[in-house]
Formats: sequence, C-alpha cells, structure tokens
Amino acid sequence: MKKEDEFFSTNPEKATSRVAINGVMLASIFVMLAVIFLDYEKFNFLATAQMVLSIPFLFVSSLAYSKIGYWKETRLWDSLGYFTTTFGNYLMINAMGLVAAGISYPLAYSYFGLTIILLLTYSSINIYQTKLVKKQLFKFLFATAIIFLGGILPLIVLGVNN
Repeated sequence: MKKEDEFFSTNPEKATSRVAINGVMLASIFVMLAVIFLDYEKFNFLATAQMVLSIPFLFVSSLAYSKIGYWKETRLWDSLGYFTTTFGNYLMINAMGLVAAGISYPLAYSYFGLTIILLLTYSSINIYQTKLVKKQLFKFLFATAIIFLGGILPLIVLGVNN
C-alpha cells in the first residue's frame, strides 16, 4: 500500500503541531474549569463534564503524537492520536455550545450550525485538493456525529438549561 493511500498517514510536523495545540487547549480547559468551579451551580453539568472528559483525551493524544517523532512504525500512534484529539476537541466544542445554551438556545443552535457548516467547507476543500473522498468524508461524519450526540441532541432531547 502506498503511503498516500493509507487512511492514517504519519506526518511528524503535523504531529508536533498537534502536541502544541493540545497544550494550548489543555491550558484553556483548566482556566475555564477554574472559573466554573468558583460557582459551578451556574454552569450546565453536561458542559462541565465534557470539559473534564476532554482532558484525558487531549493528554493521551499528545503522548501518542509525541511517539511519531522517534518510532519507526507510527500508524497506530497516529490513529490513536487522531481519535483522541478528535474526541477531546469536539467535547470542548460541545461544552462551549452547551454553555452558550445557558445564555440563549438560538445562540447555541447557531453555534453548532456554524461549526458544522465550517467543517463541511473545510472537508470540501480538503476533498477537492487531496481527492481523498472516503477519508475526508469519514472525518467529517465522525466529527458531526460527536457534535450531534454530545451537543445538539442534549439541546433537543434533554432541554439543557431550558
């Protein structure tokens, strides 16, 4: 199998960037959680839970991506890094949407809608440039499923902060 045909192909520069981005995300989460814990009753439990749960995903993602720099076989590390980064980041995206629902439901729905539209735009450009339809379609649908299940569905079914 050619390297460009692999579903998860390793890119050490991209892995380094992801570790740096994860560090920024983790720092941001800890700041947000510090604010929340000052008066946690004002904040949506599901939003707080998703922030807390994003921490181990982003932490393990950084560990996995750091392996790419010095391991010969990196496909499994890259796959683990992708899935943990994706879950960690989209848990944070969901958390922000659920926090926004505490202010306004239309704001929360606009937030999630805009996020999905921008992801679709990003994926379309990626498909156009790389011609990797299956890979990019999978990534878009996977991200959208996380957003729907952890963000939009709680707004619809559970009536978060109604």
